[in-house]
Amino acid sequence: MCAIKDGKVYFGDKIVLPYKPMIGTIGTALEAEAIFAFYPGIHGGNMDLPEATVGNKLFLLVFMKGALLHLGDVHAIQGEGEINGAGIEIPAEVTVTIDLIKGKTIAYPRIESPDRIMSVCCSGVGKTLADAIRIAFVDLVLWLEEDYGFERWDAYTLCGQVAEVRLGNIWTVAMKFPKEYLTHNSN
Repeated sequence: MCAIKDGKVYFGDKIVLPYKPMIGTIGTALEAEAIFAFYPGIHGGNMDLPEATVGNKLFLLVFMKGALLHLGDVHAIQGEGEINGAGIEIPAEVTVTIDLIKGKTIAYPRIESPDRIMSVCCSGVGKTLADAIRIAFVDLVLWLEEDYGFERWDAYTLCGQVAEVRLGNIWTVAMKFPKEYLTHNSN
């Protein structure tokens, strides 16, 4: 157990970590099948992305009326890749604002922070982590084209220079693009 006080996480007596609360599991229900909340996928789920945090927007697909949003698995802090299978779990009261964006279709979950947009993809049955990185990269390129007016190949080339990969748990990646370059698009 780690003590949490004054905005810090105390890992034993000598190591003090920053308090960076995040929601490990958040997602919507699939229409045609039940899925255990432990698994990440196009519905969100157990993504364990530190970017699912205060002040960021998470965009999820809605598969059925009411979406049936679920969330839990809140962490005080978590490193890249949650390599040991657990963050520092905490009890939490979470306040969320939910908006339905009608007429907007996305293929994968997305996150927007004050300084980055992110496309999220998960590996799993039939997909490797390399596949998830590639799919998140392609989705990010298409997002830049569709919503920000980039030419596809310009977006592809620019992403190759400035995009960053963030590991959630060992199955989930977020391909991050700095917002500062969104305003430089000449289209």
